[in-house]
Amino acid sequence: MNAETTKKDWRVGELVTLGRSATLLKKRGKKSYSNVVSSHYVCVREATERQQGILVKVLGETRRERVLLVSGKPFCKDERDELFVGKHYYCFPFPQSDELKEILDIIRSDTGIQQKLVDNGMSINPNGTFWVNDTTSLFLGLKRSPQYYDPSTGRLATAKNLDERHQRLTIAYF
Repeated sequence: MNAETTKKDWRVGELVTLGRSATLLKKRGKKSYSNVVSSHYVCVREATERQQGILVKVLGETRRERVLLVSGKPFCKDERDELFVGKHYYCFPFPQSDELKEILDIIRSDTGIQQKLVDNGMSINPNGTFWVNDTTSLFLGLKRSPQYYDPSTGRLATAKNLDERHQRLTIAYF
């Protein structure tokens, strides 16, 4: 997801406050669902001529029962607006598995970034498991289920029960 901001030269470890930007995913009756970019992120990679910069926001652990599917993709009700005509739910987007792998490699290799995340209230275990945007088909392809990435095996897996917990993070590129 691209962050539309005026400053593009953030440095590794810098705390960045992004303005609110929402993308509507689905409107169903009186309920609306959107992905949101807002609040505080930590810069984990600076932008260069050859690559985009990366901002990360660690969202902590989330139980499987909180991970819904909206338009076939994982969604958590991170924020909500009570509207006169219904409710609008917002979710910080889940990363793709390849994006997550790249970010975990960056975080694992730099203890300074790990400390900056902790200093900003974003505790993370880069060797733990993480929810990703990928899903899998269950029951002859009739039902989809969210997946998580396990760095110890380098593979995606499906949660076995609703109490299972995995870490969440979201990213923004600049």
